[in-house]
Amino acid sequence: MSDNGGRGSQHHAAIAFEQVDKGFNGRKVLDKVSFSVARGEVLCILGRSGTGKSVTLKLMIGLHNADAGKVLVEGEDMATLDEDGLVKVRRKMGYMFQSAALLDSFSLSQNLAMPLHRLDPTKSPDGVRSAVASTLRQVGLEKDGEKMPATLSGGMQKRAGLARALILRPEILLVDEPSSGLDRITAGEIDDLLIKVKTERHTTMVIVTHDIHGARKIGDKFAVLDQGRLLAFGAPKELDGRQDSRLQQFISER
Repeated sequence: MSDNGGRGSQHHAAIAFEQVDKGFNGRKVLDKVSFSVARGEVLCILGRSGTGKSVTLKLMIGLHNADAGKVLVEGEDMATLDEDGLVKVRRKMGYMFQSAALLDSFSLSQNLAMPLHRLDPTKSPDGVRSAVASTLRQVGLEKDGEKMPATLSGGMQKRAGLARALILRPEILLVDEPSSGLDRITAGEIDDLLIKVKTERHTTMVIVTHDIHGARKIGDKFAVLDQGRLLAFGAPKELDGRQDSRLQQFISER
């Protein structure tokens, strides 16, 4: 693999993978994967199901550790951190799950208030209300705070999941399949929200997606995984110019 995934600049990167291996039950899911994400940049990770895309996100937030190589977040080697160190790094990160990851017995507003209370028990009720209201407004759910998660449509659940990930104003946002289960128009609205977060907050983002239309709208760089290896890494225009039929299968808008 000749592509170095921008290894030269990894000391200044928000996130860097250095020759990362990861396997489960004897099956290698990631094989010597190296790339980096600059601060404020949006990286879209593309590839078939089962090629290690979601595992890559879980390595970034420390839910898994690499079997070999290094995963660095803001220069910190995730494998060497104790529980306090992990908590400190995770506070800089928001995670938008494929499902909204909301607690069913609480309203949307209560779901958003929970991490605020946990992180800062001294925060005033007004401060919490104001943070919840502004985050709901940002994702277009300002009228829906009192609704229960079960009553939200698919598109609203995605927006709610994004609000949940943004409530602590993370520097890094990890997003798993933002358009899964959505029609094209609703998926486009979620893409637009992510672009708004990128431009307004300069948030670093890593987005795992099957949706090449959305990836081309949002992504500054693509990392294409195939059978656990990094098939290609670079700006979409740069990858478009490569005469590699396997790569083009993943990145051409069919």
